[in-house]
Formats: sequence, C-alpha cells, structure tokens
Amino acid sequence: MPLPARVVLYGGHVIDPSRNVDDDLNVVIENGKIKELTKETQAPVFFENAIDVSGCIVTPGLIDHHCHMYPLAEKIGLPADSVMFSSGVTTIIDAGSCGAANYPDHRSFKPQSRMDYKAYVHISPLGLNAPEDLDPSRMDYAALKELFDEAGGELMGLKIRISRDIVKEFGFSSLRKTVEIAEKLGVPVMVHPTDPPGEMEEFLSYLRPGDVCSHMYMNIGSTIVNGNGHVKPCVITARERGVLFEAADAQAHFGFSTAIPAIREGFLPDFIATDGTINSMLKRPTTFSLAMQLAKYEALGMDFKDILRCCTINPAKDMKLQDGEGTLTPGMKADVAVFRKHERHVVFGDRPNGAPDQQTITGEIVYEPVVTVKNGMVVYRNILY
Repeated sequence: MPLPARVVLYGGHVIDPSRNVDDDLNVVIENGKIKELTKETQAPVFFENAIDVSGCIVTPGLIDHHCHMYPLAEKIGLPADSVMFSSGVTTIIDAGSCGAANYPDHRSFKPQSRMDYKAYVHISPLGLNAPEDLDPSRMDYAALKELFDEAGGELMGLKIRISRDIVKEFGFSSLRKTVEIAEKLGVPVMVHPTDPPGEMEEFLSYLRPGDVCSHMYMNIGSTIVNGNGHVKPCVITARERGVLFEAADAQAHFGFSTAIPAIREGFLPDFIATDGTINSMLKRPTTFSLAMQLAKYEALGMDFKDILRCCTINPAKDMKLQDGEGTLTPGMKADVAVFRKHERHVVFGDRPNGAPDQQTITGEIVYEPVVTVKNGMVVYRNILY
C-alpha cells in the first residue's frame, strides 16, 4: 500500500523521552519516516494530511509490552489494529498466547495486519488456547528450538505462568525447567507470578539478567513488598543483577496495596503494559487501555516522562527494535501518537466493579488519543481532528 508522501502534525507539544525533547514542535513526516521536528510557526499550506493538533501532546507511538492478540489467542485475543491504534499504540508484544505446537499455524495473519508485533512463546505446547501443561518432563526443547530457528526474528523468548493453581504439584520445578530451556535457546523468560507457589525470594532467584517479572504490582500471595509495606531486599537485588520488572494489569494482576508503597519507595516499572484481552480492554475501572494506564500511573505519583519511557523507548530497546520505534528521531520510522490532556475526575480500580477485594484511587487527568500514525500513515484519527 503506497504511503502518503507527507503528513504534518502541527501546533502540538512534543515529548520524546528517548532524546529528552519537551517542546512546542511540528512533526513533519515524509515517505513513512520522521523528516524533522520544526518550530516553524506558520501553519502548513492546507492539504489532506496536515493535522492541527494544537493543545495536544505528541509522543512516539506507544508500545504495549504485554497483551494477547487474535488469532494468537483464539478465544480471548484482541483485534489489535482496531483496539490498539485507537489507543495510541503502534507496536505490541503478544505475551505467550501460543506455544510451539500452534504458533506456526497463526503466523500467516501477520501480513494482514499493520500492527508490528513480537511474541513470547508459551512453554506449554498450545499456550493459553488449552489447559497449560507445565509438567517439566513433557517440556519439548526440540520443538521450541525448531520454532526459534524458523521464526526467531519475531520471537522474544519463553513465557510461563506460575500461579499455584496453574503449576499445581510442579511448583517452581516448572519455572526451573523453563529457564533451563531458555538458557539453551539463548532467550529470556517472561514469568507471570501472581500467587506464586512459594516466596518471592525463591522465585526471583531463578531469574537471569534480561528475564521479565511481569505483574510486578500483583497483590496475591507473596509479593514484592513485605508486611511493613517496604520493597523486599530480594526484589532490589534482582533488579541490580538485571531482572526486568513489568506492570501489566489485566483485571486481577495488579493491586494498589502493592503498587502504592513500591512506587512511594521509588521502585518503578521498566515497562508499563496492559495484559489486554477482550475480557479487560475498554472496561472500567481496571486496565481499559494503555492510554488510560498513562493517567493511572500519573495518579499514583509517577512523572509523566518516566511513564512514557516505560511505554516507548524502554520496550523498544527490550524488543531490540532498530527502525525507530519508541522515538521521534528524524530519519527513523514514523510511529507517532497524539493525546489531548483533559482535567477530569476519574476512578481507577485494581479489580472489576463488584469484586469484594477491589480498591480504588482517583485521579484528575485523563489522556484522550486523537491521532495515531503508523509507518507514516494515519491509522486512527478522532473525528474532531
């Protein structure tokens, strides 16, 4: 599909943490790439793709480091192009929807989507599309190696969920075997630890530099904070040796009782994501969208630029993306998001409405996605713009 020769987003305020840009600038896009950021004050001569974004914040396209997309997740997956582009997201990671047995069957959809993605492969053969088989004796290194040899460029690593009701009698042995296979493959592991089968200290001891502890602010079972509300020393030590921490909420893998004390002590995420599925996206007061997560973490006291870093350049580096994702650097691929900041009372919850253990906080800011540009093409545009 031919790209528009030129798109200009003029009148906005650009925030790009990758280059410490925080200024009123026009973004000029040509042939799918960022041509320049300019202070030219005169509005461009009218043409179809000149968009007045006065009063808006212009950022690199957001990267959702953890979600589940259709058809990789057959029953719960999101229609990524429609849901993500309208949220300011231009690149995603599918977090282990498929395993080695069914990922190859779904790869053919990739050319049909404008969304860029990479995927973790679930250690269980059919991933989340069937009951997870986490018996270490049946984990198939040969099948995984064949898949990574064939499709390694689009794969991130291995994924495992170690909640006690999932691993059952296998406990941490499933994680140990997964890490052993990942070591042989030379890839990282992403671990879902909500309600782990033991203490946080033991869990983190198995993770290596570059491995990802997802759902870092979950509050079921052993968590990253102790009974006195302080971040556990084992968590700080894990980060110091290179373990990465991701906040990905869904509907139950986040708790204010963990997040508030951890953020107060400065233990912030490396990545902020959604863990979005059709069961959690566009539903209040939980995940809703990555744009809503920007507002939630600001209400929790994080600086907006730090939040944006967790949704742009940090995941771009983790994904080893080199085409310009996560940045508005001239000469790089034009993935851009535009938001209008509204002062509006909003309630954020860590469980769906009606859940007996729900906690809520309130904020006074929300970010409305108004324009999304992917590879230089306008893929979402609010009717008012």
